[in-house]
Amino acid sequence: MLLHVAVAAYLYRSAAADGPDHAGEYVPAQADERPTDPADRQVPCPTCGVPNDPSYRFCRRCVADLSAGLSSSAGGDGGKRLGS
Repeated sequence: MLLHVAVAAYLYRSAAADGPDHAGEYVPAQADERPTDPADRQVPCPTCGVPNDPSYRFCRRCVADLSAGLSSSAGGDGGKRLGS
């Protein structure tokens, strides 16, 4: 019995010397402090409005040409009717 008390006292003292246990404590996420890089901005498609990466030439949804700001699709006709 005396051994149990001695072990309990030892464990209590060693735990108290380590400081508080923060292992299960909730810590909220910090806001991203980096300045926004212009390259990180999304470019909306002029045809469907979906945000696209600035490096994209064509919309990721409707394949409209993003470089010219036109609503032509990748169909190859440039948005014009054939024969007109």
